[in-house]
Amino acid sequence: MNITKTTPWFLVLCLILLSGYKSVRGSISPSSEPTKEDLMIGFKPKTLFVFGDSYADTGNTPVIISPSWRFPYGITFPGKPTGRFGDGRVSTDYLAKYLGLRTPIAYKRRRFARARQVVNKGINFAFGGAGVFETIFTVPTASMQINSFELLLRKNVYSPADLNSSLAFFSFVGNDYIKYNIFNGTSQGRPALIRRVVKQILLDVKRIKDLGVRKVFVVLSPPQDCVPLYSTSKVCNTSNTFTKLHNNLLREGLRKLNDENNDKSFLMFDLYKAFMTIFKYKGVPGVSTFSEPLKACCVGRKGGNSCGDVDIHGRRLYSLCKDPKSFFFWDNVHITDEGWRSVFSLLLPDTQF
Repeated sequence: MNITKTTPWFLVLCLILLSGYKSVRGSISPSSEPTKEDLMIGFKPKTLFVFGDSYADTGNTPVIISPSWRFPYGITFPGKPTGRFGDGRVSTDYLAKYLGLRTPIAYKRRRFARARQVVNKGINFAFGGAGVFETIFTVPTASMQINSFELLLRKNVYSPADLNSSLAFFSFVGNDYIKYNIFNGTSQGRPALIRRVVKQILLDVKRIKDLGVRKVFVVLSPPQDCVPLYSTSKVCNTSNTFTKLHNNLLREGLRKLNDENNDKSFLMFDLYKAFMTIFKYKGVPGVSTFSEPLKACCVGRKGGNSCGDVDIHGRRLYSLCKDPKSFFFWDNVHITDEGWRSVFSLLLPDTQF
């Protein structure tokens, strides 16, 4: 998602100065001998490609439009802002950890990396504020991100062997619907939009597969109404039929794609299930505890202010919790490092995150 002070959703998903171009080494150190991913994915990926929004972005969104480059973002890891939308690591980092890989290089920083690093790690094309279609933010859509990937393939950056040992992560979780809300879309018209979005997602992930990527991990939408922006710290609307429609249509479409190919090239990453489990149990037993899972760690002090905002004198216009590890949500939309660790411990169990 793109970012303005009047649209706190770019604290969203949704959605680069010199210091930002420096590689964040060891985002999460890869495990030495990962084996669990073979059970889930069916092979040992050597390269990871990421397409998505702010839940997956690791530094593509420009500093001039994104709060993710301002303090206190990044305070948990690596101790400074890196363009990630949270206090530390995001979904891309934890998936790379699970696969035993280093975090793939952000597309906008690829020129500052050695050629072998780009090939060995993969590329993250995700931008905060991005949607399947154009959103209110001026960032690449899903199709445009895939275009950038295809351009690299035309330049022979990746060989057929590289692609055959690669996994793609496709994470677009709501910015198309945010745009619809902002422009006063009706409930009656939303199902048609949902069908358009899901149809395009299916076309996009099939295109990624057809370009040679071996398998594609597709993220299901979390409960759209259960973020601090739209809920109280105590309760949220868990009966949102629109989110369920999106996920049901996407599940059905992915199953059909798998049946057509007579394989399991398209895998589902169920954020809805993970979020609802964490809300119900206030964390993950043995992993994390969130006494108020719907409460954000970093919030604006007044209406119109967001996490990271300051006045003309540099004074903070936001409140920051003492311990981000005890919060599931970082800001009004995004997840803490501990929150993502909890999500992955649920969806990819038996792995030490």
